[in-house]
Amino acid sequence: MAEKENKNKLIKRENNNAGPIFWTVILSIYSASLLLPLLWAVISSLKMQTDFQLNPFALPNVWKFENYTEAFTKLFVIVQAAGGSRRVYLGEMFVYSLYFAGVMGFVAEISRACCAYCCAKYRHLGFMRFMHAFTVALMVITLPSSLAASINVRKSIGLYNSLIGETFLSIGFSGAHFLYFYAAFKGVSTGYMEAARIDGAGEYRIFFTIMLPLIRNTFMALFLLVFIQSWNSYDISLTYWPNYPVVAYGLYRFRSNPMPPTVPAQLAGCSLVILPTLTLFIIFRKKLIGNLSIGGIKG
Repeated sequence: MAEKENKNKLIKRENNNAGPIFWTVILSIYSASLLLPLLWAVISSLKMQTDFQLNPFALPNVWKFENYTEAFTKLFVIVQAAGGSRRVYLGEMFVYSLYFAGVMGFVAEISRACCAYCCAKYRHLGFMRFMHAFTVALMVITLPSSLAASINVRKSIGLYNSLIGETFLSIGFSGAHFLYFYAAFKGVSTGYMEAARIDGAGEYRIFFTIMLPLIRNTFMALFLLVFIQSWNSYDISLTYWPNYPVVAYGLYRFRSNPMPPTVPAQLAGCSLVILPTLTLFIIFRKKLIGNLSIGGIKG
């Protein structure tokens, strides 16, 4: 009898281990399907054009690191300028992408955090309850032809094709990130605020030096997600910034140039574009997958 029970336990344990093994294999295959094309692109970026055409899936016969220099000198986008047109090269595109993903992404997230903080901690005010309901409602209400309308509005108020204007318009309070910030601030004890007020701190100081640092993990994770999403987005230059092409838009337009660069040089440019987001993920991966933890109040 005891031997039969031990055998049943062993069978049950093997069945329980089969599920994790199965999903591990599936996820490994999926990860390989993402990493292998990236590895192929990096290897191909170090080939000569003839070598790439003859042996697209082999290692380079001659490692041509000059393709990365060529990416900065031959990858460009032609944009309209005063009196004609001009070329925007890859280095300048990196600056626009950093501004769009970094500066504008930070402005957007800090504005959502401010709104979520007010709605979470000043809910006793009737206006804040209205703002919370209004913000949630905006997430489910869709307006027809919103893109065309937004372009016309920008042109009418003089903010179309403007870095400063688009930065100002990036200030917002709606979206799913508002709900994340709202939940994070709701989880912070109001005792921090009351203790700060007793010490004479003002409302702005309470938010920026006490409450915001307490949810820094949430803020950093959401900001990094916005940065990565914005870095890979090219529609900003297609719609609102025709004279300020970002790198994603540049990769989209390179092949339409009168004399497009070689395919290895284009792959070198793609590899360079990946580096910022890959570096951020490696450095802040714990922020992206970590949990928010808040300590208690010392009496």
